[in-house]
Amino acid sequence: MLNKELAVHENGSQTINWAFGAVLLCLWIGLTFQGLVSAVKIWYISEIFNHCFFVLPVSLYLIWEKKNEINWRARECTLLALPFIFLQVLLYVIGVAGDIQLFQHAAMFSLLPTLIWFYLGNRITKQIIFPLSFMLFAIPFGEELIPFLQEITADISVEMVSWTGVPLYRSGLFLEIPQGRFLVAEACSGVSFLIASVVLGNLYAYMNLKRMTTRVGFVLLSIIFPILANAVRVFGIIMIGYASDMKHAVGADHLIYGWFFFAFVIVCLLGIGEVIRRFEKRYILKQEKADDQPVDVDSAEVDSGVSTIEGFKTIALKAFVVAIIIVVGITKSISISSAGNVAPIHPEFQLPFNFAQQGNLLSTWQPEFKGSTSANFLTIQYESGNFVYFTAYYDGTDGELINTQNDIFGEKRWSLAGNRTEVLADNLRINNMLLKNGSGEQVSVYHLYIINGIVFTDTKRAKLYQVWLKLQGKPYDGVFLAISASAELNEDSIKPVLAQAINALQAGFEARNAN
Repeated sequence: MLNKELAVHENGSQTINWAFGAVLLCLWIGLTFQGLVSAVKIWYISEIFNHCFFVLPVSLYLIWEKKNEINWRARECTLLALPFIFLQVLLYVIGVAGDIQLFQHAAMFSLLPTLIWFYLGNRITKQIIFPLSFMLFAIPFGEELIPFLQEITADISVEMVSWTGVPLYRSGLFLEIPQGRFLVAEACSGVSFLIASVVLGNLYAYMNLKRMTTRVGFVLLSIIFPILANAVRVFGIIMIGYASDMKHAVGADHLIYGWFFFAFVIVCLLGIGEVIRRFEKRYILKQEKADDQPVDVDSAEVDSGVSTIEGFKTIALKAFVVAIIIVVGITKSISISSAGNVAPIHPEFQLPFNFAQQGNLLSTWQPEFKGSTSANFLTIQYESGNFVYFTAYYDGTDGELINTQNDIFGEKRWSLAGNRTEVLADNLRINNMLLKNGSGEQVSVYHLYIINGIVFTDTKRAKLYQVWLKLQGKPYDGVFLAISASAELNEDSIKPVLAQAINALQAGFEARNAN
């Protein structure tokens, strides 16, 4: 009779535990549904992140593989996870408030393993720490590395071409040989190679290597190897174009060559991993013989002697605490999103120049700012010279002022040759880009952001300021200002134009806020 009562009590406790886990999963989906939808869209649209579809299934499979090694009866909720849960929910709310998808996705895919940690406890979580950490690879992050990868790919490939004696002229990201011109565009950055290699490298290291030093070394190799391999790919494209008089390795050949090379790189990386695994296995066997003590490198931590039943009141209390935190986050997110849909009054900007013509009549420079509430693109005749004036205003309801899809210049036509910050009168700062195209044309583009009257040259600070204004319920609309001029024009002659344009935009915000 006593055994039956214990069995019934234990089954009831397990049912409560499973129900509690299901509630946590539903709360995670309910809170992060907006971010989950946006993440899936990015996974589907961008070939860089197609692999993210497999991350969560792989993580769950790795956990399932260890099901027989884990003492599931040792499951015990831990309150140590609660501070992390609170911070992740707060980060998600900030991401929703500022429409910062990186914050949303980082909070969302780090919150899931943290909730699992909270639910399973420290002992079990320690045994599945890698599968939980692997979930972070579902975050669609890495596009920010593209400019750096473009530069390093161009640097290495140019150096390799110089070894062959082939004459090459470099202008920014344009590489020119006597037979034709190449551009190290975003597709040539190798970011997709790098991200896929890092994900695969971590997975291979976990599944096939045993020693921590070997695993870390292989992961580092999975970072360095694709960068060098991509530079070799670009070098090969240039040399094929040189040898074939630009009949091959261009257009579709370029893409096909790239994908075949990517497959070759992955095969080489796995081959190197197999060599490392064999050397590691021999090393472990030698260590076993030297110590004269057999070591089971596949042994798992088995916990015993842990209480199998946790009180219903304790579980209910912890669930109630987490539910309150998440419900508060949901409520705050909804209220912020609703408040953000109210458009502020459009400030009136008075153009500080007397004569202007629509469009860019001086160069082929063309910025692309999508979803703007209003935009002006003018050619200005000023006493010190001719300039191109561009503004894109966002009221915050539809498009984003600061977004990675907004381009100050088109990379297919222009490449960045220099970037610095200029100081104007009254300590005003403005960014200065020197752009070059394949035909040798050069322009200087001065640009900044003005959010509710405050000037910013750093996009990160500007975005965080928008979030801060939105959380306070204040207008967070802003405008992007860019003025381009010939690179040969004296800097002192354009500074008065820049100062007048900035002051005029600030005056528009001040007049609006004063009413």
